[in-house]
Amino acid sequence: MKRRKDEESDPPDQQKPCEIEFSVIDVDFGCGELLNPRNTGTLIYRDSIEMGLLTHVPLQPGNIVKFNHESISKLGIVMWSVESSDNYRIQLRFV
Repeated sequence: MKRRKDEESDPPDQQKPCEIEFSVIDVDFGCGELLNPRNTGTLIYRDSIEMGLLTHVPLQPGNIVKFNHESISKLGIVMWSVESSDNYRIQLRFV
């Protein structure tokens, strides 16, 4: 089957970068409150167990994140965070 020209360079739909809202959950003392409830970032990839995110929010390993997006209704834990120029590249694992 021959691919169209525009199909050759496009990643699969779930791999296209998109804007996503998230909240950080405060787990200190077991309170579970949402901190900064309207953060945003760019989802750069996702699979069934993890995802990559670019954001201006300085998340740290161990932070718990709740996603506010129609296609992602999961919690994630920050595995690592790398600062680069004006943002952070975050690796999250779904819990």
